[in-house]
Amino acid sequence: MRFNDSGGPQTAAEQRLDDLLTGRLAQTDGQVERAAAGAAQEREIRGEFLARRLIDSLEEDGWRPFARRSVQPLVIRVADALITGAFEVRNADLPYLVEFVDCRFETAPDLRQARLAGLVLSRCRFPGLLARNLTVSTDAVLVDCASIGGVVDLADAELGGSLLLTGSELRNPGQRCVYADRLSVTGALLGVRLRTSGEIRIPGAQIGGNLTLSGAALRNRSRTALNATGVRIGGSLRLDVDRATGTAFTAAGRLVLPSARIAGDLRLRGAVLEPGVPPPRRSDSQYHDPAATVVADRCEVRGDVQFDGDFRSGGTIRLVSAVIGGNLRMPGARIDVGWLRSPAESVEQPLRAVHLDGTQIRGNLDASAAQVRGQVRITDVQVSGSVQLTNARLVGPRTDVLRASRISVGSNLECRDAEIVGSLQLPGARVGANVDLRSTQLTKPAWHGHRNTYKASLDLRAARIERDLICAEGSRPFRAEGAVELRWAQIGRHLNFSGCELGDGTSRTALNAFGVVAQDLTLLPNEAPHGRIALGQAQCELFADNAAVWRATGGVDFDDFSYTNFADSFEHHDRDRVRQRLDWLRATSGGAYQPGPYDQLAEVFRANGLEEHAVAVLIEKQRHRYAAIAATARPGLRWPVRMWSLLQRLTVGYGYRPLRALAWLLLFAAAGTAWFDAHPLVPINEQDHPVWSPLLYTVDQMLPVVTLGHDDMWQARGVSQWVSVVLVAVGWILATTIAAGISRGLNRDR
Repeated sequence: MRFNDSGGPQTAAEQRLDDLLTGRLAQTDGQVERAAAGAAQEREIRGEFLARRLIDSLEEDGWRPFARRSVQPLVIRVADALITGAFEVRNADLPYLVEFVDCRFETAPDLRQARLAGLVLSRCRFPGLLARNLTVSTDAVLVDCASIGGVVDLADAELGGSLLLTGSELRNPGQRCVYADRLSVTGALLGVRLRTSGEIRIPGAQIGGNLTLSGAALRNRSRTALNATGVRIGGSLRLDVDRATGTAFTAAGRLVLPSARIAGDLRLRGAVLEPGVPPPRRSDSQYHDPAATVVADRCEVRGDVQFDGDFRSGGTIRLVSAVIGGNLRMPGARIDVGWLRSPAESVEQPLRAVHLDGTQIRGNLDASAAQVRGQVRITDVQVSGSVQLTNARLVGPRTDVLRASRISVGSNLECRDAEIVGSLQLPGARVGANVDLRSTQLTKPAWHGHRNTYKASLDLRAARIERDLICAEGSRPFRAEGAVELRWAQIGRHLNFSGCELGDGTSRTALNAFGVVAQDLTLLPNEAPHGRIALGQAQCELFADNAAVWRATGGVDFDDFSYTNFADSFEHHDRDRVRQRLDWLRATSGGAYQPGPYDQLAEVFRANGLEEHAVAVLIEKQRHRYAAIAATARPGLRWPVRMWSLLQRLTVGYGYRPLRALAWLLLFAAAGTAWFDAHPLVPINEQDHPVWSPLLYTVDQMLPVVTLGHDDMWQARGVSQWVSVVLVAVGWILATTIAAGISRGLNRDR
């Protein structure tokens, strides 16, 4: 019987280990076979004995294999052993691979500052692992192991190969289960199907290959499940589905990745994330996301960031001021933070479901068919490619469900067939191609608490869109319950509101396009907008509208609206269309005199050679002008103004129809000639023997300035005197009207 150093007998397992290390057991190819086996009562190996024998054996004469060591390092394999007491090889230099299989440690193995050729723990159970500053030349493997009630401490460890945690279970609830600050791994860190209870902490770690936690289940609810602040990953960070078993990655707790640098992709395809809610802190600002599941501020990912493949999150996805070298993919993702607050509380302080402020995306942002309950905040985001929200459903009733102020998009911003419950806020946006909102439904716009009114359903104030803005009908009408705000927006080509439904009456304005600049403007709603249409100071080349626009319940502000032509051009015989358009202008003015719309319409007709249509518009303008003057005049002056307006309209068309004035001039000349022919006048001086001519006398009375000499030769009395006065007045009025009409015609010709 052999005795240990304390005088007690050695166990069977210790005797076998002793024989192995003193060279009494056969060795094959430098690999030692099973070192501990047998019945359960004979499995015990004292940790102190094991550590001492591993260290002392290097100096014993019987340890010949090290003297003739080949390229492959020797393996010390301990299997099916119960290791009691403290196993401590701290600061030891063991130039062989230590392997434990199906072993159980009563206390945490202590490998601090040790240097090993390799370390393998397979199907082992231990209360933590102390391996701070551990150096391993090859791989460190903890496969199918269980660490219960302790921390796996790998802080400042250096691993020449990979770190494998596949299939292991690490449990230290409410505390750190892995503590690996500044860990250096030359290869990959693989934790496929890893199960944890507690925090995995690896800030500042440097990993040469992938960090893979596919199919893992991390649990640290209301706290941090994975802290990877400032990590450097030479490959991809994979938190996705395990392909071998189809098991999805799940996390109950935060994934913290600020300032991380990932050379490959950040993959969370099919992942399921649950945040838990930590207690509020006084230091929390309005930009804090208390229920975040992913926090990756200032991170840099050279590849894609993937939140797709049935990805689900019950908390905020936060990537503020991040840089993404590829695409941000979120198609089909489901993110819901609506459970955190009641709808009324969310109106006062909306919770963010996606927070990407200041992020640069050098590829595309694809969130097509995504379902998000909560605010999507992407202020100051730069997307070099396109933004896809087609078939998406964003739910944040009475809040800014999408806040994208000053967003920059290199290509298209597509939001077709989407359901938007809340407001789309994109003031100051810059889009390199189209903004396509075809068939989108915008309901329940945000509530403005300070003004006690509703915000716009779509806000594109001061936006710059290089091609088209399409708010048109597709598979269904485009619908916006709140206002569509486009003040001072610049549209490179077409502003299209064809087949739309604007307003529901809760906002005063249905469409505010004040100061908009576009080549083509199409306003063809399916029904009369419920609210005001504001087109003041807007500019376009081609304008298309219909009767529904002019039936807007709040009227149409058309003043200073500039357009060059109509999309459906007018012809000379389209008098009915001209009268219809004048009826629209008259109805929408609400009795107020607005000369601008009439002048603009007349200018368009003249530019197209439709002078008669232009004259009809200007006559209507003057009729409206005199009606406005009469409405604001004193009661005693109203009827003379109306009579004067009627007289000008019937006689000379307010001076725009000089030929009508000539006809009236000839009619009065004939009437005057007939009167004076029947009532000859008495000569003033009979001695001159003047010759009486009723025609010459009448013409002489009616011609201003010019005289034929007959008016001074005859004396009018009685009724004839008043007839002469009427002829003089009519002559002055009609002659000057004819002269003014001829002058306008010459000026237009020049």
